[in-house]
Amino acid sequence: MDAITQHIVNNSQLEVSLIKISDATPDTFKMSIESRVTNTGPISSTISPMTVDLVGSGGADVHVPAQVIKITDKAAFKAFVTAVLRDESLVLQLKNGKGTVKALLGLSAEIDYNKDVPLKGMNGPKTSIAKTVVDGGGFKNTLTYVNPSPLELDLGIIKQELRNKDGSVIAVQQGKTYLVRGETNVVVEGKVVGKAAGGEAVIVSVGVVEDNWHNETITAFQEPVILSEELLSLSA
Repeated sequence: MDAITQHIVNNSQLEVSLIKISDATPDTFKMSIESRVTNTGPISSTISPMTVDLVGSGGADVHVPAQVIKITDKAAFKAFVTAVLRDESLVLQLKNGKGTVKALLGLSAEIDYNKDVPLKGMNGPKTSIAKTVVDGGGFKNTLTYVNPSPLELDLGIIKQELRNKDGSVIAVQQGKTYLVRGETNVVVEGKVVGKAAGGEAVIVSVGVVEDNWHNETITAFQEPVILSEELLSLSA
């Protein structure tokens, strides 16, 4: 039974609907996965929650419960997070999973789970300034992020700069940011520190307030934006 089931699992496909990455520290994070296994044949089955290793570069529902992941290769992990943020697509590798498949008639089998999973990346994520409110000597920006990926990423309190195309800084801003699937609206607070050369600018993430690995990876988050009329007036 185990050998037959392992063969079916090996030839199945994993469709991921949600991956949450949160609770970052300097060398760990918490991850949970919701997905569905397809191409398993006519008999419905379920796979128990399991522990897996994350490596970057009917059917059955698979839920990997929230677990703490230790980062053992910072360079490889940074490349993975960069791909998540910037790329249109990437491959997620799940390795060393141990689980149980339960099917009809009370039958069950122990399996090893190793699977390459093609995913959509965040492709930026694409960013726009939806609204600017002048607040005393500073401003509050409502940013809209569009995330086509099944990955959700808790960035904590992100620090950003609005820059001209030549790299000179127009303004600095920060705010708590959690990138969910689809569209996210985030309010950040900031102040103008330079002059805008025009309406086109680049929003550059330079770090986070918290002490964690985002400070080494968040610089991959850079996107062109159009400055609001309020920001142009403040930075004239």
